[in-house]
Amino acid sequence: MQFFNFYGIPVIAALFIIRMIFRCIDKKYKPPKDTVNRGLKAFEQIGGFAVIFCMVCGFGIQGKGFLSETMRNFWIVSTVFLILLHIVSCIMFYRSRNHTLHMMTAIFPSIIFILTGLLEQDPPLLLFAIIFAIGKIYMTAKSES
Repeated sequence: MQFFNFYGIPVIAALFIIRMIFRCIDKKYKPPKDTVNRGLKAFEQIGGFAVIFCMVCGFGIQGKGFLSETMRNFWIVSTVFLILLHIVSCIMFYRSRNHTLHMMTAIFPSIIFILTGLLEQDPPLLLFAIIFAIGKIYMTAKSES
């Protein structure tokens, strides 16, 4: 049993650094309006914190890990590719304010978390990643209206 997930720590760090850089640059950002569904807003918050916890810490509740070196290598390559796509979509969104690009900035991290939960065979991470994805995509869609 290991306490830290050494695969999840760099992913979380990279996604948070990207988010903070673009939020600091973006002076026109407005948080979602108060008219959003508070239940789904709580879904996003709970899912986000639980995903961070599951990606970084493990108390024996995590799954069996990667079944093979090939699966681990696929996860590394696909995660790096998705993080690069996330960076490109953030850059393009903050330049053009396109709704589709804004949705992509929510979808790419969600895919990363779901893919990690699937490939590491981690049921709690997968469950919270799906909860986070539902809440994040809803909040992103409502922030445009």
